[in-house]
Amino acid sequence: MKKTLVLLKKGFTLVEMAIVLLIIGILMAATMRFGSGRIVDLKAQSLKEQFVGYYNDLYSQNMTSSFRDGKKYQALTVSFESGTWYQVDQGPFVVEPKLSGLTFRQFTLDDQNVDSVNLQFTPYILGCVLTSPVQWTTGQVFSFQAYVPENGKQYCFEIKSETCKLIEQRCEN
Repeated sequence: MKKTLVLLKKGFTLVEMAIVLLIIGILMAATMRFGSGRIVDLKAQSLKEQFVGYYNDLYSQNMTSSFRDGKKYQALTVSFESGTWYQVDQGPFVVEPKLSGLTFRQFTLDDQNVDSVNLQFTPYILGCVLTSPVQWTTGQVFSFQAYVPENGKQYCFEIKSETCKLIEQRCEN
């Protein structure tokens, strides 16, 4: 007659459960810390891309038409000021794109620090006129920084008067 020994284990011990919960907690904490930082970085990237897209739309439309939103214009002025906004003036109306979370700062016009810059586009003409109405200067190169205070991310841009294209630059710290 053979005897069979059967051991039945009906559950986990308290120590085993505590170890499993500790491991799960550590993994979740690491994942959440990485995930939340990534979300903020993606938001910053999205704000930058939204600004670049809006500017490029204005540029392209100016090169192909003298109408914006069904209204004819002789010149299109894009005004940048230190702070969280810029505006587009098309004569009888003004559009202020809202990019909350994105701050424009560190403006230079031909390596001279300025507080604001106007870009004046003329339909169908390559290039634009760059001026600083505060200091009454004109220039050939406008450089500025778009900054996201939430995570400290910064994006640097340059606009040359000969083409008026927005060119992303490497930021120097």
